[in-house]
Amino acid sequence: MRKLIFNSKDKVRVIWRLLSFIILAGLLSIPFQLGLREVLDAGLLRTNLNRIFSFLGMVGSLYVQIKYIDKSSFGKYGLNLEKPWMKEFAIGCAIASLQLVLFFLTMHLSDNLQVVDFFITSSPDHTFEGGFVTELIINLSASITEEIMFRAFLFYIIFESFALIIKSRATSAVITAVLVSQLFGFAHFGNDGATLFSSINLGFDALTICLPFLLTRRLGMSIGMHFSWNVTQAAILGFANSGNIPKASIISSSMPDNMWTGGVFGPEGSVLLLAMDFIAVLLILLWKYKNNIKHWVHPDIVNP
Repeated sequence: MRKLIFNSKDKVRVIWRLLSFIILAGLLSIPFQLGLREVLDAGLLRTNLNRIFSFLGMVGSLYVQIKYIDKSSFGKYGLNLEKPWMKEFAIGCAIASLQLVLFFLTMHLSDNLQVVDFFITSSPDHTFEGGFVTELIINLSASITEEIMFRAFLFYIIFESFALIIKSRATSAVITAVLVSQLFGFAHFGNDGATLFSSINLGFDALTICLPFLLTRRLGMSIGMHFSWNVTQAAILGFANSGNIPKASIISSSMPDNMWTGGVFGPEGSVLLLAMDFIAVLLILLWKYKNNIKHWVHPDIVNP
């Protein structure tokens, strides 16, 4: 029975760690979310509280993993919130904002976009201010929880499995990053307007976001890029966010449904996404060179 739960290094097997992580995250959030349905009508407040409970459930589950199962630290999962982390978060925000501003200008200059209004909401049932704050809460919580799940926890689960069969642990880390990124892309396959192309496209975008974690073992820049991308894309420029219409946006624009715009799925479904990711990779590599980072996979990832 013990061998079923523990491996030869006396650590809990990855399948049980993964299942316990997902189940506990649900147990820490779903009961509260169901309770909200009983006491609150559908609306922005309930949406915001649902997101907050999802975030708390994910962080709470990770804490249990770290303290009682994995017996490591938040630093292993990229959450060492010190000055470098905060600085990299700001850099990530700037990179993603630049990507989307360039996309917006490209669409406008190519006559694929027309600005039609400003400060709009998706429903007359809420104000612009309420919708905009909700977008910030939704996207901040989603960026943190998705980065924890895919770029950190799931990354280590798969990496430790590959490391058993691949001699080079750095190679295992890179293969894991590619696989986890594509899993992230296909996790959005059920969204409105999603296609096989948009899912693969989003997987390459996720790999770009994973690069800073490989270099630093910190999620600061990755979360910054993820958060800023979603907010700039939806709440500022008014594009669909992986097929989701923003509840409020500063700019409202009209675009045709074609391969350049990404259609109803948004910029993540555009053929130009790879070009935007190429710009982001160049900026990350410039940052890597400026900070004299010699490795491609952080030593603490290779030997956690």
